[in-house]
Amino acid sequence: MSRTPVEVYQQLAETQIEDEIPSRIHTVVTRFQDSQFAGERLSVHLTRFVDLFTRLIALLGSHSVAALSDMTMAIDLLDFLTSTSKWWVITRKEPGFILRPPSREPRDFIKSVSELKVGPATLERISAAAERFGGFLDEHDVGTPEERSTLCDNMISCWALLSGFTCKSQGRSVTTEADFETAYDLMRILLFYVPLEDYQALTAVRRIGTSPVLPKIVGVEFSPGFERLLNSSLAANLEKAHSGQLVEMAAATSGASRSLLTNSLRLLAQIRAVERGLSRLGEEHYDAIIVETFEMFKKVGIPLTSLQNESSAGLVFQELRPGSGVAERIQFLVRRLEALIVDSTGNKDFLLQYAKLIPRMVALLLLLASKTRDSTESPIEDIDLKRGLILLHKIINE
Repeated sequence: MSRTPVEVYQQLAETQIEDEIPSRIHTVVTRFQDSQFAGERLSVHLTRFVDLFTRLIALLGSHSVAALSDMTMAIDLLDFLTSTSKWWVITRKEPGFILRPPSREPRDFIKSVSELKVGPATLERISAAAERFGGFLDEHDVGTPEERSTLCDNMISCWALLSGFTCKSQGRSVTTEADFETAYDLMRILLFYVPLEDYQALTAVRRIGTSPVLPKIVGVEFSPGFERLLNSSLAANLEKAHSGQLVEMAAATSGASRSLLTNSLRLLAQIRAVERGLSRLGEEHYDAIIVETFEMFKKVGIPLTSLQNESSAGLVFQELRPGSGVAERIQFLVRRLEALIVDSTGNKDFLLQYAKLIPRMVALLLLLASKTRDSTESPIEDIDLKRGLILLHKIINE
């Protein structure tokens, strides 16, 4: 267990929230106030869910006062649980969210939960668990009596909602004891095992996929002169020399990583062009833009001075080995991004018109992910992809 219960519960009780957060949460959940679920208004359960995870994310980020950014991540967690399938397969051994593409509209799904009947076995297990939980908080003198009561209410609502989400996701109309077991175990994983990066990644992928900057980025064109210089650059030569080391990763990314460096530089150049108000990058812009792209890496804490030296740059390609299951995670992530982009642009043909956008994003994501690992000896794992995703969001949106 990466975090101990007493420490987490004590910090949850002590964590404060910014004054505007309750009203922001109310704005999100008010549409569900006329629906009932498990003996309460659905909006009450949702408020408690968001409140608890806002505090949790704040404490994971070492904040004594939860900010709006923490609340945003808590709402993105709610959106993830209600818009995707099979999220309940998360385990203590692999406590990471699988960023699958959305399979349903979250608001409709949440509202439909009120149509469920909460089975007696579920209610009994929630009641018994709440009694044990309250006793645990009293025994360890967690917070004040009022804080313990709030924490207990929040936990009850989370168990009830997750039981309902599990039941509804599996096409049933009455919750069972097994649904509670899933909810109970999932709460322990979310509270004690899931790293902060997973919560951050949920927000990062949404903000990338819905970024108003993307239509501007794809509108930036490259002149033949700019392309010629890039195709004869050290980056392009390195790709040709080390292409054999990218076979495994290329298969996992539908070939996007074959042009890992030049695709990354193209996307960064387009982002920089948007910032400078340019719609076309000519040969005369090349030197300055390339220098600025390296500055963009430094800005997010990834110095890429190694790419300026041919002998050391080869290590970048050696490090690009996908870990077990990472190929599937990349494909899920790509499909999630595609769905978000199409939905936010309102143009079903957007990705057909700008087919190079996703490969360039994937290339840059992998390059960033390869530089976030604790050990360069290990393959790229799911957590590295999420760290890369967080940095990609910063580059695109900040």
